[in-house]
Amino acid sequence: MTFVVGREQQQVFAHRCVLACRCQAFRGMLTSNEDPLSSVPPQGPFILGNVQPEVFLAVIEFLYTNSVTLNSHTVS
Repeated sequence: MTFVVGREQQQVFAHRCVLACRCQAFRGMLTSNEDPLSSVPPQGPFILGNVQPEVFLAVIEFLYTNSVTLNSHTVS
């Protein structure tokens, strides 16, 4: 799935199944009670205009690897 992040409109790609399995918030966004992982069309990007790309990428890194590298751009 595709996310468009920040004022820069940076595209970030991630697997729906990884996000839904690793994060309850994404699971709620990506699943429905009747048919898991079908409530969000795969072609439609999520627009996250108020999120800094560096921060979102850190979240994705953590969900994929169970670790994250933080720096002054991701922590404020």
